[in-house]
Amino acid sequence: MIGHHYIEQRGIYLLSHSIGLPLVQSQSDADAAYWQTWRQADSNIWPQWLAGIDDFRGQLGALLHASIANICPQTNISSAVGKVIFSLPATQSKNIILLSQDDFPSVGYALQQSQHIGYQLRYLPSDADLLDLATWEKYLSDDVGLCLMTHVQSNTGRRLPIAEITELARSKGIVSLVDIAQSVGIIPIDVTQWQADFIVGSCVKWLSGGPGAGFLWVDSAMIEHCEPRDVGWFSHESPFEFDINQFRYAKDALRFWGGTPSVYPFLVAASSLQFINQQGVERAQAHNVALSRYLLEHMDPAHLVAPRAHQQRGGTLIFHFGERHSAVTEYLEHNNVQFDGRAKGIRLSPHLCNSTAQISEIIDLINSALGAD
Repeated sequence: MIGHHYIEQRGIYLLSHSIGLPLVQSQSDADAAYWQTWRQADSNIWPQWLAGIDDFRGQLGALLHASIANICPQTNISSAVGKVIFSLPATQSKNIILLSQDDFPSVGYALQQSQHIGYQLRYLPSDADLLDLATWEKYLSDDVGLCLMTHVQSNTGRRLPIAEITELARSKGIVSLVDIAQSVGIIPIDVTQWQADFIVGSCVKWLSGGPGAGFLWVDSAMIEHCEPRDVGWFSHESPFEFDINQFRYAKDALRFWGGTPSVYPFLVAASSLQFINQQGVERAQAHNVALSRYLLEHMDPAHLVAPRAHQQRGGTLIFHFGERHSAVTEYLEHNNVQFDGRAKGIRLSPHLCNSTAQISEIIDLINSALGAD
């Protein structure tokens, strides 16, 4: 059990799908890399700060089996999506962006802005079986130019077969954009096994990296074809050249970066990424699966909204308790269980910070609430 690596929290913390519990070490690591380095540096602090951000990119690359050249830091996922949309070569014959009604709204809002440059949005309905490749075969029509795929959906817990979908999209000449916010850090991901064009994610959830450390991965074949409009001096091939008349896109994914970046969030996230890499995502997943299985074995299967097979879901269990739903949620809150809920039910996400004893307590609390008058 490695829960002692995480900050002390009141009650039982099951919110890793939303805001991952921070690590004790991350604060001291980030403070050393930011404040102490600043105090000790000469007039030019940027080389030290950029080394810290490169550490973030390197740790993320190790996690995703990706080259650092294909990774660009981003403030958040929505910002990354906007930069992708406004960087693509224009096309009139393939002007549909396909996404699902169950994708995260913030990404949808960013994609809606594409309508200003001639795209139209088309939504897969909420009742579509997104685990079935035939569904994607049906909707990936010839007029689709870009398709958003959410690896694990936040409202349902479903894990999509990304490799198969991206392969299908590529065979049809459709650009693929994959959102891994709900999967990175709890499901092993090897970008070399996917045929994605763009991947966006964040460190705020299972990676325990806090807000502000998002990222964009860009396939090497796409980089040279993309010219982002939202640029700044860190999108430049040579940021410290300082010639206002000479802008040249960076040759790697950093062309998507923009102006002066935040630094501290990436130092925090670099520390948490190092921890996950040391522990291994496989270990985090195995722990999650074991605790989830234990919980499911003691629950009425009728309450489960997320897929029961762990191969078809992310790390989150979603439950709805019918007429007793409000009573259960209120009882859990009263007993200091930290969770959240969506329209489909409450979300519980066991992670490395949780123990079998805690899950046993959750089971007792839920059963007590269900049996209460």
